[in-house]
Amino acid sequence: MDRYRYFVFNQRNMVVLGLFQIAFSTVCVVSGFVDGIFRAESELGKTRAPIWAGMVMGVPGVLALFSSQRKNPVLVNVLIAVSIISCVAILIVIVYSCLTLNYGEEEELSSAPVHVIHTRFVLNKVVKGASVAMLAASLCSAFVVLAMAYLGCRSLPRCSCYDSVTGMVSEE
Repeated sequence: MDRYRYFVFNQRNMVVLGLFQIAFSTVCVVSGFVDGIFRAESELGKTRAPIWAGMVMGVPGVLALFSSQRKNPVLVNVLIAVSIISCVAILIVIVYSCLTLNYGEEEELSSAPVHVIHTRFVLNKVVKGASVAMLAASLCSAFVVLAMAYLGCRSLPRCSCYDSVTGMVSEE
């Protein structure tokens, strides 16, 4: 039996937050692929930053699902550390999507055929839509990751919340 009995974040809430984090991560990765496929070649587009950052963003969601099932303080500490790393990845996605919203695909096509102009217009809108989706998903993901880190901090045995209200009681 563990030395401490503690409430390891309300299981239902942590499962929901973990699933939301995985969903937001998936949106970033898919939007990153769309951005990478349809964006004109540029130095910014070659980085594939949203794909890698989206994968990093998904790790706290997976850890949240595991930590909600196992009352392991080491797993909770890892979740908190990975949540902070995920915040850095979220910041990278926010900066990337803001830059790609302003750094458009517009170019002069006055001498091009009409079907090429229409195709470029549609692809430009697809790329901007992917950037907006990445921005929205990363902003929502930031709130979810911070909530997971907060709940993780509250569930540790030696946290300042150690009292009878939270259910964290020493069994010494």
